[in-house]
Amino acid sequence: MSVRKKAFELLIEIAIHGKYSNLLLKKELVGFDDRDKALISNIVYGTLQNYRYINYQWKDYTEKPVKREIKLLLDMSVYQMFFLDRIPDFAIIDDAVEIAKGKYEGKYAGFVNAILRQVQRKGKRTIEGDDFEELAIRTSFPTWIVRMWAKQYGMETTIQLCEDSLHIPNQTVRINTIKSSKEELMQSNQYTEGKLSPVALYFKKGSIAATEDFKYGRTSVQDEASQMVALTLNPTEDDVVLDMCSAPGSKTGHMAALMKNRGKIIATDIHPHRLELVKATMRRLGCINVDYQVMDATKASEHFETNRFDKILVDAPCSGYGTLKRKNEIKMFMEPEDMDGIIKTQKGILAQAYIVLKPGGEMVYSTCTLNKKENELQIKSFIEAHPDMEILSEETIFPFTYDSDGFFICKMRKMEE
Repeated sequence: MSVRKKAFELLIEIAIHGKYSNLLLKKELVGFDDRDKALISNIVYGTLQNYRYINYQWKDYTEKPVKREIKLLLDMSVYQMFFLDRIPDFAIIDDAVEIAKGKYEGKYAGFVNAILRQVQRKGKRTIEGDDFEELAIRTSFPTWIVRMWAKQYGMETTIQLCEDSLHIPNQTVRINTIKSSKEELMQSNQYTEGKLSPVALYFKKGSIAATEDFKYGRTSVQDEASQMVALTLNPTEDDVVLDMCSAPGSKTGHMAALMKNRGKIIATDIHPHRLELVKATMRRLGCINVDYQVMDATKASEHFETNRFDKILVDAPCSGYGTLKRKNEIKMFMEPEDMDGIIKTQKGILAQAYIVLKPGGEMVYSTCTLNKKENELQIKSFIEAHPDMEILSEETIFPFTYDSDGFFICKMRKMEE
């Protein structure tokens, strides 16, 4: 199968059928050599990352509705024409026409050829619109989120957020201090030191999962800002900890390491298959102080007695707007109403965490999103409803500051009676 046809098929799975890009590419590129893997990944991620900008380049050349698959084919072809200098336009267009011939009995082959020839002839279009619209199209965001961020964080930060989403992120691992140390891992020359977390290393090149360090649990794939969540909660060897939304387990493993495999962590998730992922991760990392329970976090008090836990991690389900350079497809699907259900769920989980947290106990609420409704305003509402909770620290980590994901981390204490 040709490289571009494979990229096209993967884009259909991601953009139409809702598959996760990072998981799909890891699974589907087995058998391709390194050069082809790199090109396929570039086409897929680049098309997702720049979806609105490249669609803007050709959409006005047709008045007819375009099938979703054909739209993707045009998008990935325009991406290659404008962003991949080493591939001549004629080769990109010829491949696109051949791929189109295999769809809908070749009905769209001539259409694809005509649109791409017009793009080739006219070149890049100038973006028209106000500052919000220009930024949104140029960086491939829905205009509504650009306006929301500008209102919440200011225009300067919004520009940085949008432009940062177009960068390729670091490959980051957490040192599993149960099995290794920074000094030991740095001897291999595969890593450079992180900027934010003391146990973060940047992996230089290749597949982390293929390394001996990963296979034997000396490292765990985890974004650097994500590592700050467990460090902020800072569980000790004597603590009983509740991890309310634990899957896939990266923060669970980090807490186990901070606790030196002592004390007790109860890792929960509403989905049994996701909890199995946590168990597998803990086995690889050698974490032996973790118990598991399938549980709806909005009903935690039905499973645990009141005032049971010394420390609680609420790594809440969220809109994920802090992970956009790592999960490009989120930009394609985000809708403002998506937040409504998520905010209600977050509120329910926090209320349950309060019930099972001991007086004097500490809780961290974290999200990997950038949205004050899910972050600062969610905490404000929680504190107003529970005046015996005090905020110890509250931080937003923007993804452009440390070339990480974006995170919100708030640490609170339940006051003694």
